[in-house]
This record gives sequence, structure tokens and C-alpha cells, in this order.
Amino acid sequence: MKKLAIFCFVLCLTASYSQDKFAKYNQTVSSVESNMLLKVIPVKNDIYMIEGLGAGMGNIGVLESDDGVIMIDNSFEIIEDMITEAVREISPKPIKYIINTHYHYDHADGNRAYGAQNIPIIAHHNVRDRQKNETKAYGGLYAALDNFYVPKHEENELPTLTFEKDLSLHENNEEISVFYFGNGHTDGDAIIKFQNSNVVHTGDSFVLYGIPFIDISNGGSIKGFINNLEMIDSVCDENTIIIPGHGGLSSQSELQKLHKGLKEYYSKTMIGHQNGLSVDQIAASIETDLGKTSGFGDPIEVKRNFIKSILLENNIIVE
Repeated sequence: MKKLAIFCFVLCLTASYSQDKFAKYNQTVSSVESNMLLKVIPVKNDIYMIEGLGAGMGNIGVLESDDGVIMIDNSFEIIEDMITEAVREISPKPIKYIINTHYHYDHADGNRAYGAQNIPIIAHHNVRDRQKNETKAYGGLYAALDNFYVPKHEENELPTLTFEKDLSLHENNEEISVFYFGNGHTDGDAIIKFQNSNVVHTGDSFVLYGIPFIDISNGGSIKGFINNLEMIDSVCDENTIIIPGHGGLSSQSELQKLHKGLKEYYSKTMIGHQNGLSVDQIAASIETDLGKTSGFGDPIEVKRNFIKSILLENNIIVE
């Protein structure tokens, strides 16, 4: 009886720990369901963007082809019905396949719903590897992501077609190029270009909310993120329309602005540290304003944490 009581106590403790472990994920998902409003925005030709208003949803790209709809990302599982309804505003045709820009839950949690419907999902092979397992986000930049765990996906909720470097798809008069430029925001970021329409979906490899989140715990690299911006720039021109991971429709000039700003952050951080400057002194030396990132906490603290993250990436730990 005593052994049984101990077993039950451990079991309850484990269950409680499991519930607490995913508390931030569950809380965020619940808030999304009650606060989300979706907006369909025409981009060019038969390409659209579905933007989420009221919560941190990643932008969804949609292409209508002759025999179906191609989606770029699928956001949160809990609003699958809302997303499908927004897609139906664009076209009544079935969803032909989905491309994941990366594994993060605000972009690909919908794999849980759409994968279970046997809709083919295309992604970098590291996306499948990440979603097969429970993940914990890098919390060193935004306090809100400290101890942020996401549950694993079941086998029927995972990408079904994976690639390593690049992939080309042909839909009617549109050629879709899918690129992997290396570790950046995560270790499995896909950049999608609609070649004939000159439209690029970057996922979170380019965002407009300020200092970008880079998931160092899951293969992300700040230096790689900066390099990837340069690679994205190389497949764009002044007429390219960019669908960012978060924010409104954008352009090559805005992408170049972020690239220039992050290069200043990186170089001044490393040079400042070599010259014995403190994190606060390095922060004061950086003039670029990448935005207030108010949704992620105090902007001054976010700036300091980003500098610390650059140093951490170079195996330098500071208080």
C-alpha cells in the first residue's frame, strides 16, 4: 500500500510538472483563440497574404492554382477553422499542399491539424526533426520565451516531403523556388520565391517588429541570420514584394535596412567587447533604431539581451 501511495504521488507530480511545462504554450494558444482577427491581403496576381491581427501569428502566404491552393505556413492549430475560412475567401479549391518556413509554433503549429487531414507538407528536414520532439525556445532575448516548451507533433502531423538545400515547384504559370541558406532564425528556415510574380515569403528570416528573435537553442545563429538577409537580398530587386514573417507587406529596401542595422549591432558588440566596454556602453554606441519591440518587454532590456546573445554566440558570457 505504501509503495502504491508513493507511485501515485510520483505520477501526480509528473502530470503536474508536464502541465506546468507547457503552461506558456497553452496560455498563448488560448489567448490566440479569443483575440485573433484574420485579414486577407492581395499581394500580386494569384498570391495573397493572410495576416493575423490581435496576436503573434506568423503571416500566411496563399497561391491559387488551377487545381488547388498552396499555403506558406499555417500558424496555430487552434484557429484552423478560421484559417481555412480565410483561405476559402480566396478560393473554394482544396488545399493542395503546405510549405513550412520553419518549425516555430506561430508558423507551423497548424501542421497538427492539416497534417492529420493528409495534406502534404513540405519543409526543410530539420523542421521535421524539431517537430518530432518536444522543443524549448531560446529565452535569452525575450523574457516571455524563458522556459517556453512546445509539445512534440505526432507522426501524422509532421512534414511529409523534406529537402536539404533547395526545391523547385511548378504551378501553372508560376515557378516556386524554395531555398535554404543555412542556420539563421532556426536551423531549418525556408525562403520561398514566386519567380514569375517576383514575390518572396521570408518567414521569420525577415521581420518588421524590431530586433529579431533568433532561436540559438535550436540551431539559430545571429551571424547566420545576418548572412541570410544578404542571401535573401540577392534573390530580390527593387520591385520585389516581400511577405515578412511578421508585419505588413515590405520591400527590398526595408530588408536592406534591417541587414545594415544588424551588421552594426554585431560589429560594435564584438569590437566593444574587445576594447573592454560593458554591455551598457556597447548599447550606447549603437545608433541604429530597429524598433521598440514593445510586445516583448522593455526595449532597452531587449537591446542589452541581444548584445549578450551576440557575445554568447561567440562563447563570451557576461552578466
